Amino acid sequence: MIELLTPIFRGEWAHYGEGLICKEASGNSTYLIADLLNEPEKVEDILLRRARFYGVDDLRPVASIWLLKYVTLLIPPVAVAATVLQHGFPVRPQDISVILDDDATPVTFVIPQLGESIAGLGTQQRYAPLLKEHLQPLIAYLFSCSGVPSKILWGNVSRRLETILTLAQRIETLSPGTTQRVTIDKEFLLERRTWPENERNPMFGSKRQTTRVTESGEVPVQLHRHCCLDYLLPEGSYCGLCPLSPEFRRRKKRVPSTKLNAD
Repeated sequence: MIELLTPIFRGEWAHYGEGLICKEASGNSTYLIADLLNEPEKVEDILLRRARFYGVDDLRPVASIWLLKYVTLLIPPVAVAATVLQHGFPVRPQDISVILDDDATPVTFVIPQLGESIAGLGTQQRYAPLLKEHLQPLIAYLFSCSGVPSKILWGNVSRRLETILTLAQRIETLSPGTTQRVTIDKEFLLERRTWPENERNPMFGSKRQTTRVTESGEVPVQLHRHCCLDYLLPEGSYCGLCPLSPEFRRRKKRVPSTKLNAD
C-alpha cells in the first residue's frame, strides 16, 4: 500500500487501499491505460479473453463485471486521496497502468510517482482526471465493444464511489472540515442530475427503496441504481441489493430514505 494512505486504510479498511501501488510499470501483463484507449482492439481482446474464461459469447456482462473489478481496485485509494487527503494521484491515462492476470482480470494499478496536493480545488476539478479523462473514454470503449449500456457501467462506478465515501463519513478521527468535504463530494458526484454548464452527471440515478423479509420482520433497504449483470454469467447471481432480483420484483413498497440500511 502507498504510505500516504496508511493512516486511513487501517484494520478492516486495509484492503481498500491495496489496489494502487507506486513503482515503475513493467511486464507483459502491464497495460498503460493510454495505450488501451489509443488501440481499442486491445480492450476488445481483454473482453474476449474474459469471455473465454467464463465460456460465454455475450460480452455485456463480461464488460460490466470486468469494469466492476477495475473500479473496485482503483476508486477507493484515489477517492480517499482526493477527498480526505486532498491529494491527486496521477490517474490520467498517460500516467497509470493496470496489471492483469492470465485471464485478463485487473489485479492492481501502478503509478510512476505519487502526484501532488490538490488542496483548495473543488470537487469537479479534483475528480476530473479520474472521471472525465480516465473512466469516461474507457467506458465509451467498453460500450462500443460489448453493447452494455453506459448507465450500467457508470452504475458500477457510482456504486464504488458511494461505498467508499459513505465509509469515509464514518471515520471519527477526521476534522469537521474534512467530514464536510466528504459530504459535499458525495452529494456533487452522486446526487446531482447535472453539473456546472448543464453537463449531465452519468452517475446520477434513482435508487429504489423497498423492504427485505427477515426472521425479525421486514427491514428497509435501498437497492443499487443498476444491476451489474453478474446473474447473466455462469454461476453468477443477483447481489443482495440488485434492483432486478426476484426477491424485490415482488415487493413494491416504498420506505422513507432516512430509515435505510447502508450498503
